[in-house]
Amino acid sequence: MAYFWLQPITPFRHLLSGRKLDLGSLQTRLTAGVVLTSLVGVGSLAGWMSWRMQRIMLDSYRQGTALIADRLQADVRYYSKIMPAQEALDQVVDHRATGDLAIWVETLEGDRLVQSETLTMGSWQTSGVSEALMGMTIAEGTKIVSIQGWQLVVCSSSLEVAGLPPATLYLADDITAAYQGVQRLVRMLLLTSLALISLLTTAFALYIRRTLSPIRQLNRLASQVTAETLDQPLNLEAAPTELQELVRTYNLMLARLAKAWEQQKRLVNDVSHELRTPLSLVQGYLESTLRRGHNLTVAQREGLEIAAAEAGRTTHLLSEILDLARLSNGLGVLTLEPADLSDIIREAVALTTQGQAETSQVSIKVTTSIAVVAKVDRQKLRTALVELLDNALRYGSPHQPIELSLTRQGQWATVQVQDYGPGIPIQYHDDIFDPFYRIDEARSRSSGGTGLGLTLVRSLIEAMGGQVTVQSQPDQGTRFTLHIPL
Repeated sequence: MAYFWLQPITPFRHLLSGRKLDLGSLQTRLTAGVVLTSLVGVGSLAGWMSWRMQRIMLDSYRQGTALIADRLQADVRYYSKIMPAQEALDQVVDHRATGDLAIWVETLEGDRLVQSETLTMGSWQTSGVSEALMGMTIAEGTKIVSIQGWQLVVCSSSLEVAGLPPATLYLADDITAAYQGVQRLVRMLLLTSLALISLLTTAFALYIRRTLSPIRQLNRLASQVTAETLDQPLNLEAAPTELQELVRTYNLMLARLAKAWEQQKRLVNDVSHELRTPLSLVQGYLESTLRRGHNLTVAQREGLEIAAAEAGRTTHLLSEILDLARLSNGLGVLTLEPADLSDIIREAVALTTQGQAETSQVSIKVTTSIAVVAKVDRQKLRTALVELLDNALRYGSPHQPIELSLTRQGQWATVQVQDYGPGIPIQYHDDIFDPFYRIDEARSRSSGGTGLGLTLVRSLIEAMGGQVTVQSQPDQGTRFTLHIPL
């Protein structure tokens, strides 16, 4: 039973430790979605609250300044009944003015009837705010202005009092301190929002990681499935219901694969015994008849030779198919032992030239200047080299030798087989390793190729931990390179 679903949550800082961020992963996408949702939701709420606080503060100061202007006019009218209008105006302005509230009155011609001492004292004068206000054209009504970093609520209204010429009343209320206080609150709100977003992101990322851990566990278990463990079902009882359904479906697939695997193994064994052995016997009888048939006619001998050659070719093809099936199915047994690659190369050359001596005019030039020892299956490596040499002799130029070389490059031994035949177009370099693939169907059949040689070479070398590469251009020959780990 798997207990990963109950494992404790790891710290957030370890979520991506030692890993590259995979933008295509489900965990990254879900976490990014949570982050975006948090940013939009919390950010929008914080922005709206900040805007609302500023609006409330500014509106309250506008209304307060407008109310002071109305009360001031009412006071001037009241006191002008018991004293001269100018004196009443002076007293009311002095009474209403404060260190943060400046008041002045100007006639329509621009003559100043009165102004509060605020405009001529303290920071109002030294900062240049008073001068800027006096030179500013202020429309009737209330508005917010910024002067020299000061935030002011400026109010303008007409003043009509008996005994005074028509004039305009101006008020300027310094709200810089209150404005800065609101700005500090806004910054605190934004910082709190960022902290909340980070907290939500961390919490959701941990939750998403924990929720997706069964999928990672399933992936790990599935990656460990081999041909020998197909009959061992996965067990994730602690996983969510949806994932348990996936596991059940996966186990059904494993059961079907295990059944097909057993059938394939039986087929390989049956083919090995039921086809290869009779074909070998037929080939043996045909060759024996040819050796002893002194009374055969020319036509009879020719027919028997063709039959023996085709039987040999079919037996060879069947052997290659069985070898590939065993390697692909994990049934091929490799015996990896330290061996001198130079000796194996010489053995492969001897086998190749022995079989091709009468039919090929191409020679083989071997270069093995150094001794290289690697852990390989001696017989399988020799088979791969014979296949490559057969190909080179079959398609190489009769005027230039086949070059076979052995070198060492770091922790790899490289064996190269170079011919100078017609070459292979680059678009076919991957296809030639596919089973039964032929670039030129007619040429391959006439030259005796089975279409499995290169497939077998690649399978054998990769089974020993190596690689096979090809370099070729039309009319420039072909070079196959075996990379064998040391």
